[in-house]
Amino acid sequence: MISARMMPMRPVLLAACLVALLSLNFLPDAEAQLGKPEGLYYKSWAIVIGVEQYVLAPSIPGAVNDARKVAEAFRRLGFDEVVELYDKDASSRRLQQLLNDMLPRKVGRMDRLVFVYVGHAGVMQDSDGQDRGYLVPFDAPVTSTAKSITVEQLKEFARRSASKHTLLILDAPVFGWETTQSSGLSLEGRMMPEPDTDRRAVQVVSAASKGEAVSRSDQGSRFVEALLVGLSGAADLDENGWLMASELGSYLVRQVEVVSGGLQHPSNLRIDGDGDMVLVEGKAFKGSPRK
Repeated sequence: MISARMMPMRPVLLAACLVALLSLNFLPDAEAQLGKPEGLYYKSWAIVIGVEQYVLAPSIPGAVNDARKVAEAFRRLGFDEVVELYDKDASSRRLQQLLNDMLPRKVGRMDRLVFVYVGHAGVMQDSDGQDRGYLVPFDAPVTSTAKSITVEQLKEFARRSASKHTLLILDAPVFGWETTQSSGLSLEGRMMPEPDTDRRAVQVVSAASKGEAVSRSDQGSRFVEALLVGLSGAADLDENGWLMASELGSYLVRQVEVVSGGLQHPSNLRIDGDGDMVLVEGKAFKGSPRK
């Protein structure tokens, strides 16, 4: 028999269950993806993380609002799964689970994955004495790597991820990547960048370089402001109707350097593969050439 004293707990338990059902754990695992999808990708993922009220680090006013705007921008671009983790939901344990277990299980080989981070970054030295950046979760200090997400962990995640195209967008000074040679903007005169879309790529855009602060205005992060404008179409540098990750990165480098008065220098890198993520498909893909 259930005691009457237990009855008030039922709404709490029900709410907890509903929250759990909405978490990434309950998204279906990736099924085997055979052949090519009808479009460029089977599924499009955007993981958006924003940390504003840290437990052990200074707050970043507006960080969560910035991240929410980015999440909405990817929804407008038609991304299938937009997963948002803010403040306490972006704990060290949760982010480790996300990178080491959830996403490797759920993202398929013909998917695209964008990982966005708005928050603090720290600096550590590796065994060779080289400086490496790291992301600071909600419950971690800026001055220690004990609970951080290091560049090495992000690289290992990118290696393990089955996704055809992966793009890391970091509103923080995160550095220490090894890169492959950039293909540059080679889309001039082409209606559809077929070779770039077929090849694997892991690309990174970081908001600032070593020793630089991420500048903010009353509206929020200048990097995020430029990112939102770029995703709306301004970053289509060759105006062919296709917005590529390489174009977005080049646009952000240029714009943020200008609006920061030369005090902030984003980086636009490719750390694996020689392809290029498509963020917006041009009309040519639908069989309607651009005039």
